Amino acid sequence: MLKARLHVPLGFAALALLAVLAGCGTRQPATPPTDPGCMAALAATGARFSPWPAAPGGACGVDQPLILQRAGPALVPPLETSCAMAAAWAGFVPELDRLARAEAGTPVAEVLAAGSWSCRSMTGNSSRPSLHASARALDLRGFKLADGRRIDVARDWNRRDAAGRFLRAVGKAACRHFRVVLGPPADRFHHDHLHVDIGPWRLCQVG
Repeated sequence: MLKARLHVPLGFAALALLAVLAGCGTRQPATPPTDPGCMAALAATGARFSPWPAAPGGACGVDQPLILQRAGPALVPPLETSCAMAAAWAGFVPELDRLARAEAGTPVAEVLAAGSWSCRSMTGNSSRPSLHASARALDLRGFKLADGRRIDVARDWNRRDAAGRFLRAVGKAACRHFRVVLGPPADRFHHDHLHVDIGPWRLCQVG
């Protein structure tokens, strides 16, 4: 089987990978093993979360479901997500705060979320479930800063001012922290938000 793979042209393989990753989600991996320490580790970061009693099961089930109210800055609205995704986001928050202070001169007060869990197929590939279906992805539409400024991906991504620099810096930093990051440069489906996930593939399309 290994020899057969080696005969696949590299260009074809690259196109196939991009096709799999296109849209707001990647191929759903096998259900990851539950981390019994995830909830405790998340709580230790100072994150605020509560049980998600109506979490779905079946094909769109979520491992260790919770509702994340804040991890550092408040999430608006709170996210219905998995513990693994919440923990990954909490780990990124210190970098988010550093970038906001460096590029905009003030910390982030609120993260304007566009959702985590959604029982649906991949955008652009209805034959595969999105990582949103297992709450191993989240979408961000912008941020509200401590001085009252609002920064929106749709409006500000390509601007040359502090808002644009901050968003693009967040995208690049997210590529070092998450598995897949898709922003406005990725395709028309991501013109208004930043997608991050903890799926099995690696892809960075933020510029």
